This record gives sequence, C-alpha cells and structure tokens, in this order.
Amino acid sequence: MVAVSQIHAIVVASMLAPTLLLGLAAEEASSPSRPVDASVANDALRYGRDIRPILSDRCFLCHGPDAATQMADLRLDSFADATRELDGFAAIVPGDPEASLLFERITTDDPHDVMPPPKSGKRAITDEEIDLIRRWIEAGAEYEDHWAFEPLLAPAVPPAVEDGWSRNDIDRFVHRRLARAGMTPADEADRETLARRLFLDVTGLPPTPDELDAFLADRSPDAYERLVDRVLTEEPYRTRLAERMATPWLDLARYADTSGIHMDAGRQIWPYRDWVLDAFRSNMPFDRFTVEQLAGDLLPDPTIDQLIASGFHRNHVTSDEGGAIADEYLLEYAVDRVETTGAVWLGLTVGCARCHDHKFDPISQQDFYNLIAFFNNVEQPGIYTQVPDSNRAFEPALEIPREADAERIAEIAAKIVALESERSTPTPEEQAAVDTYLAGLGSGGGFGWTTAEPIAADSRDGATMEILEDGSVLATEGNPADDAVTITYRLTDGEHDAILVEALPHDSLPGTGTGRAPNGNSILAGITVEAVSVVDPTRRVDVPLDWAWADHEQPNGDFRITNALRPDDGRVWAAESHGIPGRRTFVFLAAEPFGFEGGTELVVRYGFDSPYAQHAIGRTRLQVGTADESTRTSLPVARSDWYIVGPYPTTTGQEAYDTAYGPEAPGPLAFGTKYRNLAWRHAPGVIDGQNVTLAQGIGAEYIGRELYSPTARDLSVSLGSDDGVQVFRNGEKIFDRRVNRGVAPDQDRIQVPLVAGLNTLVLKIVNTGGAGGMYFRADPPESELPSTAVALLLPPSSVRPPVLASANESIRIRRSPRYRRLNEDIGVLTAERTQLVSDVPKTMIMQERETPRDTYVMMRGLYDQPDRDRPASRAIPSVLGSLPDDLEDPNRLDFARWLVSDDNPLTARVEANRTWAMFFGRGLVESVEDFGYQGAWPSHPELLDHLAATFRDGDWDRLALIRRILTSATYRQSARRNDRSLETDFDNVLLSSFPRQRLSAEQIRDQALFASGLLVERFGGPSVKPYQPEGLWKEVAMLQSNTRNYEQGYGDDLYRRSVYTYWKRASPPPSMLALDAPTREYCSTRRLTTNTPLQALVLWNDPQFVEAAKLLAAAVIERETTDEARFDLLFRITTAAPPSDAIRETLRDTIARYRSRYENAPEDAAALIAVGETMPPEGLDPAELAAWTMLANAVLCSDAAIVKD
Repeated sequence: MVAVSQIHAIVVASMLAPTLLLGLAAEEASSPSRPVDASVANDALRYGRDIRPILSDRCFLCHGPDAATQMADLRLDSFADATRELDGFAAIVPGDPEASLLFERITTDDPHDVMPPPKSGKRAITDEEIDLIRRWIEAGAEYEDHWAFEPLLAPAVPPAVEDGWSRNDIDRFVHRRLARAGMTPADEADRETLARRLFLDVTGLPPTPDELDAFLADRSPDAYERLVDRVLTEEPYRTRLAERMATPWLDLARYADTSGIHMDAGRQIWPYRDWVLDAFRSNMPFDRFTVEQLAGDLLPDPTIDQLIASGFHRNHVTSDEGGAIADEYLLEYAVDRVETTGAVWLGLTVGCARCHDHKFDPISQQDFYNLIAFFNNVEQPGIYTQVPDSNRAFEPALEIPREADAERIAEIAAKIVALESERSTPTPEEQAAVDTYLAGLGSGGGFGWTTAEPIAADSRDGATMEILEDGSVLATEGNPADDAVTITYRLTDGEHDAILVEALPHDSLPGTGTGRAPNGNSILAGITVEAVSVVDPTRRVDVPLDWAWADHEQPNGDFRITNALRPDDGRVWAAESHGIPGRRTFVFLAAEPFGFEGGTELVVRYGFDSPYAQHAIGRTRLQVGTADESTRTSLPVARSDWYIVGPYPTTTGQEAYDTAYGPEAPGPLAFGTKYRNLAWRHAPGVIDGQNVTLAQGIGAEYIGRELYSPTARDLSVSLGSDDGVQVFRNGEKIFDRRVNRGVAPDQDRIQVPLVAGLNTLVLKIVNTGGAGGMYFRADPPESELPSTAVALLLPPSSVRPPVLASANESIRIRRSPRYRRLNEDIGVLTAERTQLVSDVPKTMIMQERETPRDTYVMMRGLYDQPDRDRPASRAIPSVLGSLPDDLEDPNRLDFARWLVSDDNPLTARVEANRTWAMFFGRGLVESVEDFGYQGAWPSHPELLDHLAATFRDGDWDRLALIRRILTSATYRQSARRNDRSLETDFDNVLLSSFPRQRLSAEQIRDQALFASGLLVERFGGPSVKPYQPEGLWKEVAMLQSNTRNYEQGYGDDLYRRSVYTYWKRASPPPSMLALDAPTREYCSTRRLTTNTPLQALVLWNDPQFVEAAKLLAAAVIERETTDEARFDLLFRITTAAPPSDAIRETLRDTIARYRSRYENAPEDAAALIAVGETMPPEGLDPAELAAWTMLANAVLCSDAAIVKD
C-alpha cells in the first residue's frame, strides 16, 4: 500500500493544525485522575471519604482485618480497636492528636519509628494527609460504616433551583454539588452535537444526514425527548442498541471464542453472546438477567434460553495441557467465577481473600471459600481433551438444533439403523468366506497361547503386589507417583516368541479402569523381558521385543503401544480407561524365540515412570505364544506417531536438497539430540491420508516415524509433497524427487523395503517458496491383516466384545462386496449426519454434579492444601449479612436471587454506577470494580443511591434508567470547559460540562463501516473473521492448536459489527487490541484509554479503514458535484457538523495536492483503490477517487470523528 503510506505525510502536515488527530483526541479523555480541589469539598470532614482511604492504603496491610499479618496486636479499621489502650498508649485518643500514638508515628522524623516504615514500600503520608488526620482526631475521630455496605435507601431529592436548568432529579443532585463548589453547569450542547452524542451512546453508530435533518427540523419543545424514545424503542435502533450495549457486558463476562490456555483451542459459545444481545434488545429486567446467567440451569424446568444464559460462567479460560492437574484447574475455574461475580455484581475484590483474609476489606478467607462452594460443583473436567474441531462446545454443552435439521438428522438415523440391521446379518456365502479365512489363520488363533504362572512380584517404589488365583497380579497397598513392577513367571518347556499382556480392572481400583490413577487411567512407559533357565539360573538372556499391538490407544496425544518398545525415551502407551471402561490387551513379539529346556522363568519388568503420577497398571495377567511364519506374515506393520524437526531455512532450494542436517541419520528417532539446535517434536497434525501444511519459506523440514515390521517386507507408499521430497529408510536415501509443485495425493508411489523389527522412515520435505506440504499413505497388501483384526488371533476371553466385533467387521469388509457397499452407504449417511450435527449450534452451559463436591478453605490458596478443619459452606460474606434462614441447603440459584434482593446493598449501586460510566466515561464511583475500602469515594453519593434505588424499585428496568440519564440536563451539557471549571475541577468530576471521550475500538470500526455504507446489519450468528495481518495466530499458537491458522472471512463477514468478530484470547483482533480492547482472559470492568502511535497507524493503514474511506469517498463523489458540497457531506456523515472555515480552507488545499499527486501517479491511485474486497462503482476516475479516499481517510481518523463531544 505505497499510496496509503505516502499520503499521510501530507495529510498530517496539512490537517494537524485545524483538526486534532488520534493522539491528542484521547489525551483529555484519559488524563490521570487528580483530586478535586479543596474548595470543592466544603462538606464536613468524613472518615469514609477523607480518612479511611489514607489508613487503608498505608496502614491496613499490617494493622487491618487480616489477622495473619497484624503487627503489634493493633487494628486501625475499627474505633474500638484503634482507641483501646496497649501498654499505656492508644493509637487514637479522640480529641487529642498529640496524645495519639498514630499521630506521633506519622509525624516523627525518626526513620525507625515513622509509619509507614520506609522498608514497607508504602508512600509516606503527605503533609495534607497528616493535617486531615489531625483535624479528624481533634473532631473526635468518629468512625463510620462503609457507605457501600449500608442499606440502600432512596435519599431525598434536592429542591429545584430557580434558574430552570434542571430537567429531572439527576440534575438537582448535580446542581447542588456544583453550587457548593461555587460552579455553574455548562450551556446545552448544540443540536447536531447532542444528536451525534445520543446516537453514538445508544446505538454505537452516528446519525445519518437524513436523521440529523429530521431532528433539526423538529422545533417542538420535546423534540429531543421524542428522539431519545425513538432510539431506545424503535427498530433498527433497538437492535443497534443491543449490539452497542452488549460489548461492555461481554468484557465483564470474559466472552471469547477460544479457551485461552495452552492450545487456546476454538470453542463454540456464541449462542451465549446472542442471548446477551437478545436480552438487551428486549430490555430484560436486570434481576432476571442476573439470575438466568448465574443459575439458569437450576431454574425449575429451565428453557433452552435459560440454559444458554448459564454460559456466563463457562466463559472462563480452560486448559487442555497434557499432564496438567485436573484438581488444580477445577479450583482455578471456581476462583475465576467467584472473582468475576464479585467484580460484576458486588463491586468487590473478593479474590484478595483467596490466600488469606482480605488486607483491606472485611472479607475473610472463610468468606471467600464459602462463595467458592456455590461455584465448585460444576460437572466439567479440569483438563479438556485436544481435538481438531475448533467449533467444539466444551462439555457440559447444549445442542440447539434447527427444526429442519432435527428432522433430517432423525431421518438419517432411521436409515442408518435399517442399514446396520441388514449389515449385521451375513449371508451364508459371506459367513462361509469369513470362516474359511479365519480357519486359515492357524489352530489356536495362530499363536497357541498359554497362561504363564506368576511366582514372584515386586514393586520398586513400595507398592504391595498380590498374586491372585486366576494368574493375575494385583497392586494393593501403596501407590507411588512412579514405579517399576517386576513379575517373574514360570513357563513350561518349549520356545515362545510372543507375549500377551492383559491389563485388567478390579473392584479395588478406581472406577472401572485398569489403572491406579484417581480416574482409573493407566499407562505403560516400557516393558523389558529376560529369560532365565530353571535348570541353570546362570543362563540368562535378554529378550528384545521388536513389534507391538494394542486393542486400544488413547487419542489426543502420542500414546501408541510402540512407545513401550523404547522404555527410556519418555513416551508412553495410555489406556484411556477413564473414558472407556474394561480390560486392555496388548501383544509383543520377540526378535528371537525364548525358552530353555527344563523350564524357563520369564522376568518381565513393567515401567511406569512418566509425567503422569500414579498411573501404573493395577492388575496384569500374562500369556505366551508362538507365531509361525504365516502368522507373522499376516501381522500388520506397527507404526509410531509422526514427529517433525525443522524448518531449516536456506537461500535456495538446491542448498536445502544437498545439505544433510542430521535427522536423516541411521537409527531410531533420537529425541534427545539437537540437530542444529532443533529437536524432534510430536506432530499430531500429520495424519496419514491427508494433505498436511508445513512451514513457509525456502528450506527443509523433516517428518519421521518408526515402523516395526513382523517380517521383512516391502511397504507400498503413496507420497505427495510441496515442493520436493527425499525419503530415508534406516539412514539410507531410497527416493529423491526434486520438483516445484503443490502437494496432492499420489504424486509419487514408492516401495519401502522394511527389515524385520525396527525401521526408521524419514521424509525430508524441501520447500522452494510459499507454504510447504506433504501427503503420506501406506497401502498394505491384501494378505496383511487390518490392525483391528489382530484381536482374532487372541483368546476370545482376553479381548473386549466391542474389539472382537470391530475385528470381525474389518474381515467382512475385506471379504464381502455386499458388506462393503452397505458400509459405504452407512458411511455416506453418517458423514451427512456428522456434518449436520456439526453445523447445529452448540453452546457451553452450567450443570451441577449429582454429588456435591466438598469444599474447604485452601491454605495459601493452593489446590492441594485443603484445611480439613475449615470446611466451607455456601454463604455470603458476613459483612453483607446472611441468606434467608429458611434456606437449609442454599445453591447458586439462591445466591443469584440474593444478589438482586433488597437485602443486598451492592448490586443496584454497582450496576447503576456502571451504566452511568457508559455515558459519562467514568462512574460516580470511579473504581467501578471496587466499592470496598480501597475504592474511590462517590463523587455524588446521594445521586448514586437515588439512581440505584429507583433502578431497583423500578423493576430493574435498564432502559428506564438509561432514559433518565439521557434526558437529564447534565447529559445534555456542552463539552466546552470554562476557566473556573478547569481551575477548580480539572478532571470534571463534578460534571460542570459533558466529558469528552474517545470512542471505543468497536465504535471506531463500526462507525467507519457505517459511514461508508459497508456495514452489514445482520443480527446474531457465529463469529466472523474480518481483515487482520497474516501470521499473527501462528506466532502464538502451538503446532497442534486448532486455531493456529487464521482463515479470513469473505463477503458479508468482513463488514459485520465488531461485536461479532471472532475473539482469540492469545491474539485478539489486532486493531481492537491497539485501541484498548482487553484480551478477555479475565473479567474486564473498564477499559483504560491509551495514546500510542500504533493507534494512528491502525486507522490510517488497516485495510478495513482504507476500504471504508474508499467507499465513503465514492459515495461523496456520486452524491455531490462540487468540492464544497462534498466537504459538507463528508463532514456531516462522519462528525454530524459541517467543517469550520479554517478546516474548509485546509480541505481545499489538501484535495488539490492529492489530485496532483494521483494524476501524476496513476499506478499509485490504482493500488490505493484496489485495497479491500469491495470495489467502488464503475466509471469513477481513479485519480479523483484516490484523492478523495485519502481525504476521507484523514477525516475518519480525525479528532472530530473518533471523539464523542
């Protein structure tokens, strides 16, 4: 975008003087808070407003409510404790500062005695603060209860003043506060400014020129009030209101489309976002809005909408990290729910009491875990599994099928049942063919299995091993984190070369699994075997194992049974017993037969050392067998997972082909070896039979796996590559294709000669530009058994029925054309059903466990340190009272109802304050998230209580509260400041004028789209992916992440309102982030406004804004024929007012420069107007359009456009 970057040097120079751009625009909106001048605060000295903030900030850490950190047995947070005598002194002597030890300590010059101590890191108390404390003690040191915890009562409304300024009760409170400071309110804003302010505040979009004209033409006394009613109640404004109001709530709800931790996997919860939009559009009362989000699932016979609403507390980040501890994350999820609830509804930093009593507020650690108990009973895993589907709704989840889809899904299900019934009954000919094939596998299932007799068992790390009557060995007492179990078996005469191991459930093991983990799962890190002669124990031989098979391998990780063949490389086989109950069976082949004449003792060592603590197999049984040559030949090649190393960048493709980087060396994959600082890493995204995308850029990348062949044989392989490929088998290059191409299946077919036992197959993909890629598929011969069919070679009693059924099915597929056809028909229907089900909207919801989870106070806030002497019961913080006595076993629903009851003094105040801040840029309590002792004192306490009480008593009607604010004279003031206001109340806390504010990130983008005519106003639906720079997601994503690649949307998806933009927590939409949107990893109660050069660059150069400027310019050119008229239209669309004379002169000069610039550089004009997916109308002169595009872009970026006056 050469033209874009060149233009702005001219634009800034020519337009900066008369119009403030982004940086200056935001400066006033985000200036640091300054205290109101003393002349403003003519009220009597108050403990809560003037003294407690000093003591809380400097003293309560050591002399506050937290008993664990109290020093000198002194508390200053209550009158009784602060005035009691200790060793002949009192910290505070009411009426006598000089006799008060507190006053002495804060005024002394002795560094050993001064408070707060210099080493505490606390700021020294200032002279002004010392004077306040002195005056307060002289006046009697009166304490008062914290204002926010006092019952909410509607205060008396001040009488109306005679100047006629006040329009409603709000103004009377504001006027009284101004009068006390000797100030007067500003004049009313002009009608254009007022209309723009109203539209931006309510709908998030500016008024159109037609809407402006209609309002300006209406000279009736109540024209403005009727406009307010229109934008609050009529469509399309009602929907726009919902889309504008939802964004701050979604910040609070930490709504996003990805999980946020580890893989940052995609997840589906957008129906919750749509529920929020519907709630705002229908003006759902806030009490119902609260209850349905916090406990919709617990309402009697909850509706689908109420279940969707409960997703509020499923928005938190979740983990899918292998090896992470489920209990730890379950606690983190509950903590997040409590902290979020505390911030959103109570306005309290309750999370500060997680590890100890709150240092400042009267919230104990017991209070915190009593709240945790409400949210600690959700039916969800601590660690979620990893899946390729980025549209998954993490369990517990709800499907929301559309009627037509539900009917088709039911129809398909009926057809599948009929076809499966037909398929399940083989014809006599089919059964005969299968029986003949199975009979050909050999007597005794092909191995001649016999059970080995265990004679000794030992645990390295102290577990008790018990030999049972059925020949199995059970681990009982002791459950070490890691272990190695050695079992000695007695074999009869003869040689064997196969070992069958059963991992068996037992009533003493957790759940229905095979392992000793709390969830019943098990792993096998390695197996080694030694044969010892019974006749001559000095004759001992190691038995190398070189092939393995298991009836099941846990997905979502590298848990292949072949991992057990390499005991020392850190990989394991896993059973997934926590998900699928029952036994597990695995088979190992020895490279050479084992056994001694006269009998053999077989010493088998099972290794369980791994990152997965206490995952040893709990019960095993072993059989031995002998595989004849035909059986070995029929066994399939065992394969490890794929691994990858690289890329290795080069300057040319030839260099990449010719350089040996090391991974192609002979031998097994060496996981601990660095090849030019890079090592093999697991590559779950490399899937046989699928095209796989690899790294971009010129260079080489290696993809490798291990193949264990029961016999020497050739393996037929189909390859594809982008670009070239070299194939190495056991270090030997067996194929070399140097070509420039895109990857596709079956581009090359080769034969890979395998030796019996371990083979290492390495593909070196050479990329000569763009993205690399590969394709791999092995095509075994007809004589080789399908992997599942190996179960047919085992004793039926050792294999689970579903495994045998799957094995028989695989043989029938091979032997019966009818069966294959039925299978294909079922496959087609299943694929259609899968797609339909995948397309059915799903969302994450709350769901209570049937058995309540015990909750305790966690010492130091750690998941593994419950204080069993301090159980937590569901209760509210004691400072706020208690739940009704008739609730014997309160739950989340009871807590939610209490939040919006008259008994709770906080929720109405917090929500009324947050609503006020939405329009004025700051709350009446500036710390909207903290109404505790550390929070700000209300600038207008009586006004806050008035708004909160009328909100609560008015059936929690949000639109009524909003209308009251919007129709007040306070809201309708001009933003112009006078000298008195700047001197007395620099930050405009007392509201002597309307506070100027920069628009939010979403409003800035939506306004540009709306002004240009690009905005697509479609309500709800899945999240969309508009323009963003390439590669951002890859920079922060793991290779296996299903949100690694950003796939930009097209058409309407590029132009939806920003509330619908896909939100990846690890990489939020970059333009939104640059303009101060949060990441939504946690609850965000307010956005802070910053000023950075990057913000200006976003507005100048982001394709979304350049494209909007282009379409806005085209509209202006088509609608008006003269420059002057176009200037007027451009400014009215973007700022609601025509340009001033000074700006108009600059515009004339600027458009003349741009015309000259682009008339002399038509290629630059073409490049500029090519930005974006939407092209302007045909017939416009490119140079003229380019010139006006740049002018429109500058206006869209200007202070007048992005700041609300």
